[in-house]
Amino acid sequence: MSFLTYPRSHILIIVTLCYLFGILLSSQFSLPFSLYLFTFLCITVIFSTFLKRKIHVALVMVALFFLITGLYCGDQSRIPPSSPYHVSKQIMNAGNQELITIGTIQRLYGFNGTSSRCDIELHSMRTVSNPFVTTHGLVRFTLPALFPAEIMPGDTVAIRAQLKKPPIPLVPGSFDYPAYLAKHDIYVIGFISSPLHIQKVVKPQKEVGPFHTLRYWPERLRTKINRFIDANLAGDTASIYKALLTGDRSSVAPQIIEHFKGAGVLHILAISGLHMSLLGVFCYGFFFYLLRRSTWLIYRINTRKTAAFLCILPLLFYTLIAGAKTPVVRSFIMSLVVIIAICYGRKHSFGSLLACAALAILFLSPEELFTPSFQLSFAAVMAIAAAAPFIIELSNALITRIGDIKGSVILKWIITGVMVSMAATLGTAPLLMYHFNRISLVGVAANLVVEPLLCLWSLLLGFIAIMLMVFWQSAAAALLKIGGLGISLANEATSFFYTLPLSSLFLPSPSVFHLAIYYLCLCQFFFLKGFRSPAKIVFTTFFILIFLTMLVPFKEYSKDQQTDSVLNFLAVGHGSSTLIEMVGGKRVLIDAGALSSPGFDVGRSTIAPFLLTKGITKIDDIVITHPDSDHYNGALFLLQHFKVDNLWISTLMNKEKGWLELLKVAKENGTNIIVGKPGQYIARNNTNALMILANTANNGAARSDNDLGLILKYVHQDFSVIFPGDISVTVEKELVKKGLDLAATVLLAPHHGSATSNSNLFLETVGPEMLIVSASRNSNLCSPNTELAIRCRKLGIRLVPLNKVGTATIVSGAGGFSLKTYVQSNVMSLSDLPATITHR
Repeated sequence: MSFLTYPRSHILIIVTLCYLFGILLSSQFSLPFSLYLFTFLCITVIFSTFLKRKIHVALVMVALFFLITGLYCGDQSRIPPSSPYHVSKQIMNAGNQELITIGTIQRLYGFNGTSSRCDIELHSMRTVSNPFVTTHGLVRFTLPALFPAEIMPGDTVAIRAQLKKPPIPLVPGSFDYPAYLAKHDIYVIGFISSPLHIQKVVKPQKEVGPFHTLRYWPERLRTKINRFIDANLAGDTASIYKALLTGDRSSVAPQIIEHFKGAGVLHILAISGLHMSLLGVFCYGFFFYLLRRSTWLIYRINTRKTAAFLCILPLLFYTLIAGAKTPVVRSFIMSLVVIIAICYGRKHSFGSLLACAALAILFLSPEELFTPSFQLSFAAVMAIAAAAPFIIELSNALITRIGDIKGSVILKWIITGVMVSMAATLGTAPLLMYHFNRISLVGVAANLVVEPLLCLWSLLLGFIAIMLMVFWQSAAAALLKIGGLGISLANEATSFFYTLPLSSLFLPSPSVFHLAIYYLCLCQFFFLKGFRSPAKIVFTTFFILIFLTMLVPFKEYSKDQQTDSVLNFLAVGHGSSTLIEMVGGKRVLIDAGALSSPGFDVGRSTIAPFLLTKGITKIDDIVITHPDSDHYNGALFLLQHFKVDNLWISTLMNKEKGWLELLKVAKENGTNIIVGKPGQYIARNNTNALMILANTANNGAARSDNDLGLILKYVHQDFSVIFPGDISVTVEKELVKKGLDLAATVLLAPHHGSATSNSNLFLETVGPEMLIVSASRNSNLCSPNTELAIRCRKLGIRLVPLNKVGTATIVSGAGGFSLKTYVQSNVMSLSDLPATITHR
């Protein structure tokens, strides 16, 4: 039958798609094991019955079998460890005390300037007061120093450290670190306070065994290569070389990563098909040259097939020392299938190669389907493969039109490179927006400059240096230094492209529907015959419209129709940030900061992803209540990458460096700077308003920065909120004494709920139904003031601690208001606070 021609000739593609779709379905629902077993038995019986008589029924059964298999494997991959001996279960009874753990080092990561990391498979552990107990499970440890040089992967170590589960995300759109670690079978993290708390456990040689040595040999070699690079190169050059050769990006400076992202060339630092192809070509040429030196071998073996076969070992070796990550595993599987096909003289289709690689990766780890690495890797390769006929045709046509001029070969390579880069960009752009809210507009040009420098210069010299490292270290070091020149030039190039105006755009996350329609249109464009066919024109037009709606989401056009006000209290830790979406669509962000480590920008990593996840690209007003960094340090990023009309502040007099930088950035980006005055409206319409009750920076008294702030009140019909900043008890009393209209439904706790604020007088005057506390994760309930919970209980105020319940969203409408919290699992234990509160 004609309609069976494609399934029968592309069975690998069909079963892979069915398996993939089954994994997707597993994220929505699961079935009991007995039903899985019954389904498998039924499929097997039907398949065996109709295999010879009705081939189409057998093909359907094969597809259904892989669909159910994907559903089962995806379902099982999400089940957390259930063993009572797993470390994630045993630390629940340990509290916050330090533990003594014994385990085997699986992987060491580079020193990033402040800390080192390692993954350890635990064997046993004990508390100070209890004996050792058997345990198992991977733990990712962090050490605020260099890891001891004498310790290598495969070594058994005793470590004194604190263990805990990774913190869950508290803000929608922020990075889900526990989910990321879970995909690597890590459910517990640890902190080692000093290298002195790490002791190598020496085992007798007979207990180590050859299998243990062979298992950890690639990781030990990987560590030695990284340390050799560190010993012979310095700074950014060493860190980038380690990323290129071994896939270890842990020591690459955040600024370098940012430059590569903005220039659209970050994929070069992730070992993938390009690196594997270069190594394969190099090895094939080397082996073919050696084999052709022998006349005896030429007459007895097929030197081309033999050279291809010999490439398997170095490609496997490189896959292992590169950490066996998704892109490099995909490239190795594809290379392996191609080599086997060449050796056996079989034809191979590119689609089957991709399907084979995807099936192998997802069979070993179904959760890889949901990782950006898997999706971007396969999307880029498929887009390039689909566009290949067009690229070849257009490239040849352009060269023919230009004519036989000097350098036409080089020109053809440049034209081809541009079109390949454009195809990869088309294939990955929506996924980059979905996962990272960012696409680069200079990536095509930057790749033409950076790829030759890093891949054809630094990477090839690095390959040779690795081979020479064992027996000729001086030559290996010299090659690394020469290759380092290419890295230095590439750094300069990425910095140049990054600083270009509009080098990259931060964009809202597209919906899954947008992604599906986008790729459907893209497939139709490539595979419909006849470039000017009516169907292709229709799909191309629809594709352009879909892409435009991804750039400017529908919410931006419909915000004027908003009838409810929405207040989002972001759980940024010890800091404050609240987004108000007013009736009529006006958006005001009150504060945007948090206490954080030097390399963490709360604006970039927390607030911006939240806004983009909601489809917001424009903020009408940003209000900074007072000049304290934990209230404004995230606003710099927002002013640079979001359209902001006005910046409201309490004073221009503060001379703090960060505050002056904030004002400078606002001016450079065309944002109006307004010093707020008492009684002034920040935003107002017929139904709601945000006004300034007081500006405590104007009374001339010598105060701390906490007391030099704006006191705000938001009102929507009968619902109201007070935003007091970080005022102290002294200012609270002054506000009450002035007789200001402080009565409100909700109060954002002054100074994160600390003991220096939140007086009984102030709480009684405001009389809130809820007190929202924005505090650090490390706080028990509401910053250091443990008496606040007791005080609120006596006054009948319901506490909403953001460090426990996550981001809180209050929706106020004609019938009242309701509260929803982002983290539902921890809510019930806090003052009987339900997950959803509705007031009518």
